[in-house]
Order: sequence, then C-alpha cells, then structure tokens
Amino acid sequence: MLSLDGRGFYVIHYSAIPENEFTRIRFDLADPNTGEGGSAEAVVDPRLVEALNSHSQGHDKGRAFLIWIDTLNNEVRWQLRKIDGFKFPPGVS
Repeated sequence: MLSLDGRGFYVIHYSAIPENEFTRIRFDLADPNTGEGGSAEAVVDPRLVEALNSHSQGHDKGRAFLIWIDTLNNEVRWQLRKIDGFKFPPGVS
C-alpha cells in the first residue's frame, strides 16, 4: 500500500533505477475506491528498494509493506506492519 500525500493506493508494479547514492523508483498504482490507475515517481534511499524486493519475494509473510510519500515535506517513509487476525488466500503473501 502506498500513501501519496495522504491518499491511499495499491501498488500494482514498481521499477527502480540506481542514481549515484539514491534510487529512482516508479510505482504503477490503482485507487482501491475507484479502480482508476496512475503512477508516482520518487528518488529514494536504496534501502527502500531492498526492503520492497525482499517483501515481494515472500520474505515477510503475514506483513503489509506500507510506503508514505509526502511531497510537501519532500519525505519518503516505509514500514513493515504485522497483520493480526488476517489470513491471506492460498498463494498470496
């Protein structure tokens, strides 16, 4: 899940390109309320991409990966959060 200035989106796909000490990441997004698509791009700490890749490969089962992009403060944050009482369907993590 990605929050862009307080508005929540599902991340459908992401791609990353290293740039010197940072990484440029592009997210393809879907609005969970309307189904509309969009994209967002940010220059981030490479540790975000490492953590996102690890999560995508299934190393964090039972956890949600949350990303916040705040364009007003030029800030990107992320967190893994345990999902209590939620059971994923078979084959989904």
